[in-house]
Amino acid sequence: GAPAASIDRTLAKMASKLGDEIKDNALSGLSEQYDLAGFSPGWIQDLVTGCLSQTLSAKTYVGCKFVIGGGKKARGKYDPDMLKYFTEALRGAGFEDDRGASACKECMGTYKYQHDTDQDLKYLHVFPKVDLSAAAAEAAGADTGGAGGDAGPNSPEYQCVACTLEEFQDLVAMNTPSFSQKRALLKRMKVMQSALEMLESMLCDQQTLTEQEQEMYDSMVDVNAKIEHLNKELEKMVAKGRLTKGEQKQMVDDLAKKLEEMDVAIATADAEGKAKKRDALEAAKKKAEEKVAHISEFKPIVYTMANEKELNDLRKELAALEKIENKGGLLKGDDLAKLAKKPNIEKRIADLEGEDKGWFEDECRDVLFTPAAAKPAAAKKKPAAAAGGGNGWLVKAAKGGARPSGAGGGKAKGPANPFALLGDD
Repeated sequence: GAPAASIDRTLAKMASKLGDEIKDNALSGLSEQYDLAGFSPGWIQDLVTGCLSQTLSAKTYVGCKFVIGGGKKARGKYDPDMLKYFTEALRGAGFEDDRGASACKECMGTYKYQHDTDQDLKYLHVFPKVDLSAAAAEAAGADTGGAGGDAGPNSPEYQCVACTLEEFQDLVAMNTPSFSQKRALLKRMKVMQSALEMLESMLCDQQTLTEQEQEMYDSMVDVNAKIEHLNKELEKMVAKGRLTKGEQKQMVDDLAKKLEEMDVAIATADAEGKAKKRDALEAAKKKAEEKVAHISEFKPIVYTMANEKELNDLRKELAALEKIENKGGLLKGDDLAKLAKKPNIEKRIADLEGEDKGWFEDECRDVLFTPAAAKPAAAKKKPAAAAGGGNGWLVKAAKGGARPSGAGGGKAKGPANPFALLGDD
């Protein structure tokens, strides 16, 4: 019936979400543990088909540690035949049982069962097939995009890893005036950092790099220091309330998700009697709650486009002309005279919308601008280096705030990694 179909769709979505998490962790080189409490046989099959049976892009060889059962306290959470369903699905996808398997090249496409009697939990370790070269290409910018949709030597992230630290600081100030743009750049810089670490690992293993990999490796300069600088700039903007209403909501929502995860982790640590771990999680939770309160106490700033009023007037005029054009029948002389202006109006709108306001503006537009100013810009490609530094923006500062990051000010104070709570997104 309908309820059963709805449940099936929900399970499929959850399996897909877990699969995406496994793929993201593989790309970062992380071997993680995943709890399969409540999983049905169909869900397991979806997970294997949609993720584990595929060759994953990975930074290094990884393993997935699945919790599939436990003792009396955990027994009701897991299907008693979980091991049977899971191993059958894996064998159907070409996996083999290997009791000595580990995360290495020789063990790709294998699995092994483990019963941890100390914790009274049952695990299935799965070692998927991975492609390290695909991860290198992905880290090189194949999927990260950039200004004008370019990925490669002209993309912002490539420019940023290849320049000096001083040049990088100028590029950040010029091309990422807002918090969201800096955060978008940070995400891409971390992908480049992962690529650099992978290439260094390949060299340590005495592997020969391709010409493209060698060129990429040789071009990277002070990547860690640049990421640290970006983190400090982001923390400075949060401390001074340099966030729009959309950016505030985005950060608070991200932190709310982290708080939910912390509550689960605290409950688990409490149930397992791990007092030190619980205390550490409680302290982290308190810091996250303080950050939410700090973000919420500031009046949001407002970015507006310098030509916003003219753009809105032109859009209204164009809409009126299109209404005349589409009404059908013979047009009067006055209407024809009005429609003669349409090409010039369209050109002016395209020129105003096409002005470069910095990197990743289209990506961040919804959280940056007021609804009227946030309408999609015309498709007009420009080289990433031609960014205008946000000079087309006007900023209404929050009460007690400061100038936009990059416009001046002293060094930021704060934790070395202030965005650890938010992750990479």
